[in-house]
Amino acid sequence: METKFNQPVPHKKRILLRPGWQERLPIRPLLLASAAFLVLTLFVLINRPTSRVLHSAEMEMVKSTGVLRIGVDEDVYGLCKNGEGLETDIGLMIGETIFESTDNVTFVPCTRYSALWRMDDGYIDLAIMSMQSFSDSDYARNAVPFYTDECVLLGYRELPLAGLTVAVLDGTPAEQLLRRVVKERNLALEIVPCADYYTMFVKLRAGAVHAACLPKTVAMDRLERGMTLYGQPIGSIAYYAIAKKGSVLLELCDELFTAWVQDGTFAAWYEARALS
Repeated sequence: METKFNQPVPHKKRILLRPGWQERLPIRPLLLASAAFLVLTLFVLINRPTSRVLHSAEMEMVKSTGVLRIGVDEDVYGLCKNGEGLETDIGLMIGETIFESTDNVTFVPCTRYSALWRMDDGYIDLAIMSMQSFSDSDYARNAVPFYTDECVLLGYRELPLAGLTVAVLDGTPAEQLLRRVVKERNLALEIVPCADYYTMFVKLRAGAVHAACLPKTVAMDRLERGMTLYGQPIGSIAYYAIAKKGSVLLELCDELFTAWVQDGTFAAWYEARALS
């Protein structure tokens, strides 16, 4: 007689896996998908401004004012002209990163001469302009340039470089580049430093110099009837953001500029602003 005490112990039915089941798993697609996810995650982490930068004490000070004041030169072809250009694109995106809105950005007209004292007097927090060099040790530039511009010669006709008299803006990378080219090529070329573009073009119009050496963006904006750009550039110069030394804004610019180079944002802006 069968009772509950002598009933056979039930056994669960084993699920038998078919031979070679491991080979049927989509291992390769899974690995590729995982690798793609890791790369995407790493890309986002690398190209997103760090929490430390955006939540630093200095950045909180900027946020507390409710506005980011950016110095720009308002009269440079492609970079900033009539309130539009590459520099305004950059400024608005920096403001978007800090405030999550472009409404908190104010652009202050500056020149390469006035930008530093305006920063000293608290009128601007950052300068983004065709200002590549400065002598004051209290200021610094970010490491990643936002634009690299050709340095060209402008005159009434293209002449051989040997024997030319060339005007250039005093104390700028254009002058440094021109002097280096003259030295490297051993050119018999006379360099005439000028205090400003007005003086440079007065000399050029009067025939006191054969040509002027300046960034192409500036040359395009000042090209007059009868003038011509030399076909071969002297070289190139890079433009950077300028701020007080140690400013967290420069660190932010470097992170953003690196990301915009990698994701094609700068390339799109260059094309839109006829700078490519």
